[in-house]
Amino acid sequence: MAILAWLPLLLMSHSPARAQEAEETVRVHCTTTKGGIDIDVHPEWAPLGAKRYLDLVRMEHFNNIGLGRVNGDIVQFGEDWQDRDTPSVVIRHQNIQDDPKPPDQRANKNMLKRGQLSYAGGGPNTRSASIFFVVKPNMWLGREPWEVPFAEVVGDGMERVVDQFYGGYGDFPFFKCPTCHGPDVQKYWVEGNSYLEREFPLLDMMKECHVVEKPKGPQFTNTHNAQGLPHPPSSHSSAHNEGGDSGSALACFIIGITFGVFWLRIACS
Repeated sequence: MAILAWLPLLLMSHSPARAQEAEETVRVHCTTTKGGIDIDVHPEWAPLGAKRYLDLVRMEHFNNIGLGRVNGDIVQFGEDWQDRDTPSVVIRHQNIQDDPKPPDQRANKNMLKRGQLSYAGGGPNTRSASIFFVVKPNMWLGREPWEVPFAEVVGDGMERVVDQFYGGYGDFPFFKCPTCHGPDVQKYWVEGNSYLEREFPLLDMMKECHVVEKPKGPQFTNTHNAQGLPHPPSSHSSAHNEGGDSGSALACFIIGITFGVFWLRIACS
């Protein structure tokens, strides 16, 4: 029944508006215990990774979630707990395929750049919901097939917010280093935020993330992104956008039958 409760949000990810979004940069605003940050999501860098992140944002996955790994090189978040009830339950443990590394990353010896976001993983095609900010680039960050950038922090968000996240607990104890005194992922899986609040009270939190209107202005140019890649032109004509594809039509039909006109208008607008 929990999955049925979130079915409208899942079906909305296949609407015509989402299809157009798959080709355009999308801005996400996140509030944290250190302040707000703006993140530009670039589907042209990593289409699958970008779509999964935006789906997770819309399904409230990053609301009230701990920044459990702050080790000086990255800030990792997105791990959750077994009893957490958010719309993202329908996708957050489903792995997605790895995206190819974009040209600029390959030209940079596969290294990720400061301010970019990528997925943590445990092997090829294991990306799901665990994300990290790149704080201090190095030759190891980006070499794994799942470490592909899909977004970047814009403005002064890195210096003003991300650099300020508390890192005194160090890395996960799994890595068995002298400074690895951070949260135990298995305990977090069982206890959730109550474990962090009890054992790691100084850790920062991601409070809420949401998609905002497409950014406008002189700062949003063809070379705005860290990769230096041009934003591709839209291939959707007005007729195509108006009609959508067969998958979108089916999703709208199911929503209309199951949840009525209110959900139909939201999903198919």
